[in-house]
Amino acid sequence: MGDSKDPNKKDGRLERSKKSRDLIIQAMRDLIDEGILSPTAQQVAETAQVGIRTVFRHANDMETLFKQIGKTNAKQRSALFLEADKTGTLELRIKNFLKTRTTGYAEMQNFILANAAAKWKYKFLDQEYKAVIKTLKQNLHEWFPEMVNLPKEKQEMIHAITSFEFWYRLRAHQNMSNKSANDLMANQLRSLLK
Repeated sequence: MGDSKDPNKKDGRLERSKKSRDLIIQAMRDLIDEGILSPTAQQVAETAQVGIRTVFRHANDMETLFKQIGKTNAKQRSALFLEADKTGTLELRIKNFLKTRTTGYAEMQNFILANAAAKWKYKFLDQEYKAVIKTLKQNLHEWFPEMVNLPKEKQEMIHAITSFEFWYRLRAHQNMSNKSANDLMANQLRSLLK
């Protein structure tokens, strides 16, 4: 009767460990989303409502935790940045492109900043960051196929002025409103694409 070695019986410790890890991942996401870009173990423990020793036990594998957050972010990035109607006149595409990009940047801002802050520590974050940049560049060419006829220098300028870093600088360091930042980026895009 009740054989403890029954392979069909779930190991309660593994289930609790997985549940704790999921709570820790969600706590890290919540804290980063709130603007705490590098949460402490104490903050994670309090938010996840687990013991600090549990956080430290899972923190030994921070890379796995970041990878799990990255998987969730990849789905969110795809919905925010890549799935939009890219048709219409140049003026309409510029408007829709900037609305899509800047909305995505605003929603993902803290995760982008948190990854940038941690990518020196975890090689896969640096690789992921470069892969996202490559994907966004390809997506930019889908929005504006006329870029193919532009000199390389102009293409690189378009990549630069549509980047998160440029948008973030305008918003955070130059204190521009979202509308003013969008207008500036639209004017630059127009002048480079025409």
